[in-house]
Amino acid sequence: MLERYFRLMYWWIRRWYPVFRWFGRVTGQEEYVERAIDVTEENFERILEGDDE
Repeated sequence: MLERYFRLMYWWIRRWYPVFRWFGRVTGQEEYVERAIDVTEENFERILEGDDE
């Protein structure tokens, strides 16, 4: 069940990438937004890898 949830969240974030990046450019914090996206992806990957064990 949790695996489905995290896969959905991962898909949702990837779907909204353009909006997040645009928001980062508009606010002048593009680097912060990019790093937040990367960290979120890494966390989801770690969680999904941990579920397989």
